[in-house]
Amino acid sequence: MARAYAQLAAVVFLIVGFAGFFTGDAGRVTGGQAGGNFDGVALHLTYLHDVVHLVIGAALVYAGWFAKERVARTTVLGVAALLLLLAIVGFAINDDDAGTRSVVTLHFPAAVNIFHLIAGTLAALCALGDLSEAEPAIP
Repeated sequence: MARAYAQLAAVVFLIVGFAGFFTGDAGRVTGGQAGGNFDGVALHLTYLHDVVHLVIGAALVYAGWFAKERVARTTVLGVAALLLLLAIVGFAINDDDAGTRSVVTLHFPAAVNIFHLIAGTLAALCALGDLSEAEPAIP
């Protein structure tokens, strides 16, 4: 289950990471609105946030296609922890339309927080779901 999640999520995170470079940078505020938005949805993506998504995508590519099953599970669980941490920090900070609240240039609007929460929860469930499927040790 962890390997299947890693393969699907790797594609999603790589697309989100690369697409983020085309939406602009939330560090630039024009007309009272931060950049880094997509079609009216306040994403406030920064280049650092795009790089974080690309690193997560790369880790999931490794877990989904190249790692052994146990390493894949551990990697997906680590990604889950990172995503859930980003979601918790994001909901605590909750960026505004002007993009004035950020941590280390990472902005956290509601849409991104929800994405991190859902992706992190699914990753944790898929990684932990594999634990019950593990083969018993041979004495």
